[in-house]
Amino acid sequence: MNKSSNTLIDRKEALKRVSYLLGGAISAPTVLGFLNGCTASTASAKGFSPEQMNFLGKVSDVIIPKTDTPGASEAGVPKFIDDMIFIFWNEEGRADFIAKMVAFEKKAASELGKPFTEASAEEQQNFVQKEHDTVFGGNVDWDAPRPFIWMMKELTITGFFSTEAGMTQVLQYKLVPGYWDGCLTFEEAGGKVWANP
Repeated sequence: MNKSSNTLIDRKEALKRVSYLLGGAISAPTVLGFLNGCTASTASAKGFSPEQMNFLGKVSDVIIPKTDTPGASEAGVPKFIDDMIFIFWNEEGRADFIAKMVAFEKKAASELGKPFTEASAEEQQNFVQKEHDTVFGGNVDWDAPRPFIWMMKELTITGFFSTEAGMTQVLQYKLVPGYWDGCLTFEEAGGKVWANP
């Protein structure tokens, strides 16, 4: 057994845990890409322009900001999104994502009075939160076409948890967590969700 098998969980288990975080709703193309080895990295983008990658990085960093663990862009999530959209998503899905991304950028520029990437971190946070609350704030229509913020949240969280940092620094990882105690508070359990194999 190699060292990595002792310290990391497999992709199917990671996907299961990510689906819990997203309420069980992950699109088929994202599942396909994730299970076929698509992972976050800092390699150069193949599909999106540098400006688009910067934009994707800013939005993903609002979704998973840097704290004592890497933020989404530092973990390589924009490259994960680039690979998913241009390798694993079909042409229709790719066109839909890009059209919604452009519309999101235009709406942000209109409301913020400047491009999203030039806005302050607080302005970016407030805009993304407003868009998120519009989609997820009330009754979610699971059958409606997914807006850009929904797709970004799915891709960001999935991409982040494809990384070692996501699986070992954010989630608690223990190969054998010990005895079962179903009455622990979240704080007593270490303040993190378990990521067991």
